[in-house]
Amino acid sequence: MRKTVFLYSSMVFVWLWSIANAIAAYPEQDSKNKGMPQLSLDDAILLAVRSNPNVQSSRLSYVAQKFSLWVQEWQFYPHYSFQASAAFSNNRISGQSSSGSHNYDVQPAVSLVTPIGTTLTLSASNPDINHYNPGISLQIMQPLIRGFGKAVVEASLNDARDSTVISRLNIEGVLRSTVTDVINAYLGVVSAEQTVVIDEDAVKRAEKSVEQTRLFIKAGHKAGNELVTVEANVASAKTQLENDKNSLAQARYALLTAIGLDPNADIRFSSLDVQSLIRKYHLPALAEAKKLTLENDIQYQTEEITLHGQKSRNLMVAEDNTRWKLDFTANVATGSGSGGGLNAGINSVFNGANQAQSVGLTLQIPIDDQQSKQAVVNAKIALKQAELALLQDKWNKETGAINSWNTVVSAERALRFAVDAQTLQEKTYQVSYQKYLHGLIDSLELQSAQLSLIQAQQASLNARINYLRALVNLDLIIGNTLRTWKINVRL
Repeated sequence: MRKTVFLYSSMVFVWLWSIANAIAAYPEQDSKNKGMPQLSLDDAILLAVRSNPNVQSSRLSYVAQKFSLWVQEWQFYPHYSFQASAAFSNNRISGQSSSGSHNYDVQPAVSLVTPIGTTLTLSASNPDINHYNPGISLQIMQPLIRGFGKAVVEASLNDARDSTVISRLNIEGVLRSTVTDVINAYLGVVSAEQTVVIDEDAVKRAEKSVEQTRLFIKAGHKAGNELVTVEANVASAKTQLENDKNSLAQARYALLTAIGLDPNADIRFSSLDVQSLIRKYHLPALAEAKKLTLENDIQYQTEEITLHGQKSRNLMVAEDNTRWKLDFTANVATGSGSGGGLNAGINSVFNGANQAQSVGLTLQIPIDDQQSKQAVVNAKIALKQAELALLQDKWNKETGAINSWNTVVSAERALRFAVDAQTLQEKTYQVSYQKYLHGLIDSLELQSAQLSLIQAQQASLNARINYLRALVNLDLIIGNTLRTWKINVRL
């Protein structure tokens, strides 16, 4: 009877000692974290959207592409030029007086290319040698076969427009990937933190077993060698705890990298309600998932735009280059006379004394132009390859959607089983511990039960995180990430 009272008194003492140590540890931890900025998952996502280098780089690429589009549009705006020259000379011949001359000229011009290929050039010359003889000329050139038509002339402009759309899609794709990376990295921190908690609990249970075993040995209920087994269990648990603390530090660095922050930044991350985050995601039907994937996948959209845009236009331009080249030209000029009188001064431009008009056709027939034929063949092959690549990518995207959807369903079932297994294993450990207290099992069997409990807790944690990651990955594949987190693409 005395042994029993002593045994239970010792158990109460060990329990109170453990609680006191746990309470004493909290103020120290709080003092360390006091003053450190704290980020929640939402804060981390919003910060990554603004500061992540990949996001900033994609936005800079979009700015460069917009300027490229402006350059292509500028090709169809009026282009102005201005040229001026001045020359002086002084000649001396033996036996004669010296003579000098000057030559001034100013030549402004303006040109315009229309969407159907017409080139208009209006230029003026203002030479002043001995007399001022200005002149104005207008030249018109219109392709009639090769190079004619809006589709051919604006091919480069339309390519630039498609590239701008693709650049904008790339920004959205980078944002989706960045948000997903931040979520996964945050889940990595949460998983590592929970693993440390599991390890700390395991250490406490192991230390409690050591204290209990010492009491049993002191009371004569256990052999002295029993202590070796439980102390080895404590050492093993502490080793695992140290390893997992290091994994936690690495997970935090990975999260800082995903956000786009300096790894030396002192930032504390808030706890995460995993179950609440799981409820944030919605599992669509499989057919809907495949449809959304094809509608929203950035790579698939890019390949579609390229196939129906640049690849098709390349073939059109290559075929246009094999046609005959027939150009119509017309020139009108007035002024530019010589000497004085009616041929000089501003009036000479408008008095009809010096005028010239001309029209003409220029025909160029390609004969056995193998390079142009090769360009057509290459363009046709590239177009067909793009069609095949798009079809293959469609199958790949649908397969990826199916696999991701099945992964979510499987992960959800695995989570239910893991939670049940953890609950049962906790009960098993309690039964084993009670048996150990009553001397029905030895420390090896208790250690085995504790190890099974740790494995069940870790499996349950991994199953929960894996289920959430499967939802996050499916959300990325169907292109719903930004809508889930209410993020708009601003350019």
